[in-house]
Amino acid sequence: MLISYNRLKELIDFDYTPSELDNILTMMGIEVEAIINYKEKYNNFYVGEVLSKEAHPQADKLSLCEVNFGVGQKTVVCGAPNVAAGQKIMYASTGAIVPNGGFKIEKRKIRGIESEGMICSQSELDLGEDTGGIWVLPSDAQVGQPLTEFCNIDDVILEISVTPNRPDCLNHFGIARLIAAYKNEKFNRPTFTLERTGEDSSKDVSIEVQSEELCSRYVGLVIKGIKQQASPDWLQNKIKMLGLRPVNAVVDVTNYVMYETGQPLHAFDLDKIKGGKVIIKTARDGEKFTPLNDKERQLDSSMLMICDGERSIAIAGVMGGANSEIDDNTQNILIESAYFNPQSVRRTAKKVGLSTDASYRFERGVDYSAVPYAAEYAASLINQICGGKVASSAIDLQDANFKANEVEMRFEKANKLIGIDVTPERIIDIMKSLEFEIVAQDAEKIRVKVPTYRVDIAYEVDLIEEVAIMYNYDNIQPEFSTNINFSNSLSNSQLLMPKMRAKVRNYLVQNGFTEVLTQNIIDPTSAKLFADECVVLSNPLGEEMSVMRPSLIPSILKTIERNIRHGNTNLHIFEIGKNFELKKSTDKDGKESSYFNENEEIVIALSGSIAPFDWNDKERQVDYYDIKGVLEDFIDKFGITSVKFKKDDYLKDIFSANALTIHFRGKPEGKFGEVSKKLLKQFGIEKPVYLITLKREAVYTAKLSQSKYLGVSQFPAVKRDVGFILPKATEAEPVRAAIAKVGGKYLNEIEIFDIFVGEKIGLENKYIAFALTYLAPDKTLTDQEVDDSIKAIIAAVEKQFNAKLRDF
Repeated sequence: MLISYNRLKELIDFDYTPSELDNILTMMGIEVEAIINYKEKYNNFYVGEVLSKEAHPQADKLSLCEVNFGVGQKTVVCGAPNVAAGQKIMYASTGAIVPNGGFKIEKRKIRGIESEGMICSQSELDLGEDTGGIWVLPSDAQVGQPLTEFCNIDDVILEISVTPNRPDCLNHFGIARLIAAYKNEKFNRPTFTLERTGEDSSKDVSIEVQSEELCSRYVGLVIKGIKQQASPDWLQNKIKMLGLRPVNAVVDVTNYVMYETGQPLHAFDLDKIKGGKVIIKTARDGEKFTPLNDKERQLDSSMLMICDGERSIAIAGVMGGANSEIDDNTQNILIESAYFNPQSVRRTAKKVGLSTDASYRFERGVDYSAVPYAAEYAASLINQICGGKVASSAIDLQDANFKANEVEMRFEKANKLIGIDVTPERIIDIMKSLEFEIVAQDAEKIRVKVPTYRVDIAYEVDLIEEVAIMYNYDNIQPEFSTNINFSNSLSNSQLLMPKMRAKVRNYLVQNGFTEVLTQNIIDPTSAKLFADECVVLSNPLGEEMSVMRPSLIPSILKTIERNIRHGNTNLHIFEIGKNFELKKSTDKDGKESSYFNENEEIVIALSGSIAPFDWNDKERQVDYYDIKGVLEDFIDKFGITSVKFKKDDYLKDIFSANALTIHFRGKPEGKFGEVSKKLLKQFGIEKPVYLITLKREAVYTAKLSQSKYLGVSQFPAVKRDVGFILPKATEAEPVRAAIAKVGGKYLNEIEIFDIFVGEKIGLENKYIAFALTYLAPDKTLTDQEVDDSIKAIIAAVEKQFNAKLRDF
């Protein structure tokens, strides 16, 4: 953002040098990135006169020119085809640095003849786009006059950097207000004369706002009978110094007023508005629109448009349309000044891929109250330059419910946050200097009405920050000492890092897994697969990063897809991270509110080959038993108890039927197995993926089994096999658990060694066989002791599972 030092001095009287102003603005939160002194930039450039022109004796395309620049006469070798004797030109004397090129002018011989200086083109001076030859000045130009005086650009330009929360400083009025507040003076907007000789604006056009939530104020002002022309030199020079390109008088005025007031304006050719109507409404899905000097864009129903009786004529807050632009034949215009919803403009500008000076300001918020002032300011300038009749009154449609924000500030709270004692009287003076209206006050606090241009002020801390800034941070002495009571330990154990986290991470890394770290924020489509309602960001960077993830699985699957796409197909990865769960609660009055829980989750994934390629070993793809083995080894390693595997509908849309739920203390706390092919297809993955997902409670808060040493028995083990025919729906794990329960103290090991389904036993049945190992630490077992256990097992299984013993 470029700001004119001279214009600031016209708006508010001060005697600070540019360097001093740099320090003041920086202290007030506005960074000055560069100071451009045009007098220094164009030092040694003067209006000159070509006294004579002769052909160069050694070059056909070069000329020898005698140039008078007021303090002497110099010979210049010039290659421009349009140079001629008697012309007034812009001369660069020795020592000048040419802006477009950065080289220094010195005496040097060109084809044997010494040249002292240079005759410049507008392009070389960064003052225009004419590259066809030298800049020929008007005949009445005063020889010897410095360039800055001739162009009326004897100014200093401040290039400032404004944070997104301070749109009020994106203009000269805003910076002048800060300087006035620093001087404890009041800033008054410039007054102007506006002769209204035309009819009411509503006689020529009607305006209707259909989307009031997206456009809370819209001003339309008609000017008829203007004479379209190029801007006068003073206006062209001012907007050039602000980094803008002159177009025509009307467009240049709207740009100039935007840099003055911060309010973007747009001018429509009134005669191109069909039906004499302006309608502010959202676009149709799939509608096509061509902005000014740009390619066709496709719109959707979320985008606010300015329309006439037949078509769209502008993208609200972003850019006007080619179908209503100001041209050389324009005689009647409609000046638009409005307040558009910042979020709507930001979203639209991003979707259509257009970022303009107008959208940059609308996205951050403009001054609601200054909307009509800016339109009238522009009308007065257009009237002065182009003539015409300004309508007797503008059309001003505004939100009847609009109310300026009010914020309360406590004096004691302000002093605590700032760290020093600022008297209530000083705080009140600061608020008044910043144009905050005091609504109410007492000995403890004040309540102020926030100026409509201060869109960044919403809370008490915002006001306190303003007090600190105006008090001057340099006047606040830092305190580097603190008191810490080391006798007290942290009372909230949840703030401490879980001890198991590092152990889990180390175990997985040592077993060949690679840890991945992904964003906590994902796209809404992926999030909806895991939760109906999610935690949505109010100000996201984009749709792809707009929702706090309800699970780590989408992040893991995206990582797998990216790796496979880049040729890394054999993956053993894991992530330990946070997911976010939206919750709702109801208070005693029945009022519902939302909050969210932040939970830690562990996800382990396998895909591709189980081991790297080896010429001496057959390649094998990972399967269900690999991921099951990882989980069982994990549970065994950490001695986690109270864990059971069950087949149920938990995460049924995420996993295939080839998966089991991990129950911890009777509740589902995770799942393992094969990811469903439907889900993999949504993430663009064609290879099978096997996952374990575990909530932190199932690991970090589990009761761990205590390991203890048992001596190796010196006595022989007894092995028996027992098989049962059971109903086909019976799962093996409950049967194994029942065997363990009644098997007795000498039953040392239970293994499933066969499962059979077929016609031989009836298609409605299933056969499961168990290998049982008996062992006593202090004696050799007798057949009777083992037989008693087998009988108890058979009786229990037959009764509990409607089973029948099958003889081997």
